[in-house]
Amino acid sequence: MEFEEESSDLPEQMYEALSPLLSLIRTARSISPGKLGILHTLATEGRASSARMRQAIGVSQQAISLTTKELEGLGLIERHRDEDDRRKLWFKLTDAGRQKLEHEIQLGQRALMQAIGENLSDEEISLIRAALPALMKINSAVRP
Repeated sequence: MEFEEESSDLPEQMYEALSPLLSLIRTARSISPGKLGILHTLATEGRASSARMRQAIGVSQQAISLTTKELEGLGLIERHRDEDDRRKLWFKLTDAGRQKLEHEIQLGQRALMQAIGENLSDEEISLIRAALPALMKINSAVRP
């Protein structure tokens, strides 16, 4: 389906609608989006190399290196050498890391739930629910 000219303001409107919500969620959390991205990647994939995490969250190798050291120091992740290729490092989420990730997700969800509850009618909530499959389709198309 081709994007219609009359809808050319849709990306800007979506950005204006979603950006403050993402800021609300980020503000509610106690760790940076980069740290959260690493924890989420490890929770989803079980283990990951620094290159994979860089690809998944879109930050520099230097940022991954610094952040993994911080997370390891906090006991949220562990690093392990590959058994077949000792030069390769794998990172894995610890139980504390899994708990921290869940806590951070809950903080963001609570903030969003409060904003929804205080500002939207049941009808508006239904409209957002109806739009979610389309938003998820866009999300699936742009994820690495």
